[in-house]
Amino acid sequence: MKKSQSNILDMVLCALFAAVCCVVSPITIPIGAVPIAFGILAVVFTAIILGPVKGLISVAVYLGIGLFLPLFSNGQNGFSAYPSHTGGYIWSYLLVVLVVGALSKINFNNRVVEIVANTVFCFVGVLICYTCGTAQFMLVTGYDLNSSLTACVYPFLIFDVAKCVIAGVVAPLLKSAIVKSGKLKKA
Repeated sequence: MKKSQSNILDMVLCALFAAVCCVVSPITIPIGAVPIAFGILAVVFTAIILGPVKGLISVAVYLGIGLFLPLFSNGQNGFSAYPSHTGGYIWSYLLVVLVVGALSKINFNNRVVEIVANTVFCFVGVLICYTCGTAQFMLVTGYDLNSSLTACVYPFLIFDVAKCVIAGVVAPLLKSAIVKSGKLKKA
């Protein structure tokens, strides 16, 4: 494949995964001060499949579009969401995609080990999201750590475990299929 074709394909993949983030992220289930959101699922999928650089581009495009469009929980855009009590979860996606994307570049010779490792990498990403999001939640609301964890982390653990397992299993398989099709270079 020519370099110009490869560059165009990379741009298309980045745009595609930015679009996936834009479509999946507004899906939320309200359960309290912080809703169950599916944005982290789209971000870890993007990280595993595209890696840290292309993944960062995709997530940055998504966050940039979200500045003006209601792509975040409760129909918020970036102007209302970024400084809010849930904004830390959203901007943490930049760190999540870098870390999970870098970790997912590790080559495994065994499909089962790859799936287990990518599931663990997703958990690392969720922990980064929890840390950034809970810190901003505490700054904005004035809640102490225990109250913040009770509002922002504990109710979501089971849902985020499920998201990590889904991404850890499906994303490597999807990445493998895209690599075999010749549309993505193996990391």
